[in-house]
Amino acid sequence: MTFYNKIILMLLTSASLISLSTTFSYASESNWKAETKSYRVYLGVIPASMINKNISLIDGDKSLHGGKNNITSNSQHIMVSIFSKDENNRILNATTIAKLKNKKIFGKKNVTKPLEKMNTSGSITYGNYFDIHKKGKYVIDVEIYQPNKNGYEKASFLFKKN
Repeated sequence: MTFYNKIILMLLTSASLISLSTTFSYASESNWKAETKSYRVYLGVIPASMINKNISLIDGDKSLHGGKNNITSNSQHIMVSIFSKDENNRILNATTIAKLKNKKIFGKKNVTKPLEKMNTSGSITYGNYFDIHKKGKYVIDVEIYQPNKNGYEKASFLFKKN
C-alpha cells in the first residue's frame, strides 16, 4: 500500500469515526424513558399546534390545559405515561408536576406546571403546554405523587429543541 493510499484510508477512517461519535452524542441529547424506584416513565414532546383532535381531560369541566387560546407558536405539549415497575401497570391516580429548566448558565428560566390527567386513545396520560422559545437543551423533571404514599418520586429527562 502506498503512502498516499494510507493517508486516504486514515482520513476515511477518521471521518467515519467522527460521524459515528456525532450520531451517538446527538442521540443521547434527549431521553424519552426514565426510571425511579417505583416507576417507569415515558416522555413525549410535540408542538402544541399538532394537537388537532379533542383530547378529553379526566376532569371534564375544563378545557385541555386552559384551551387552545393559551398556546403560542412556541408552545410544546409535554406528556408522560407512568407505569409501575413491579407489575407494569399504568398509573391512573397520580398527581404530577413538571419543572422545565434550560441548561444555560446565564438567563436560566424555570417553569413549573401541573400535568393534567388526560384520556388519550383510551389510556391515562398526564400533560400540559409549555412555551419553549429558544433552541437548546432543557431538563424536564417530573414529580409523581400517589395517594397513600409519603413524598414523591422524580423522573428526569433531557430534551433538546432543534
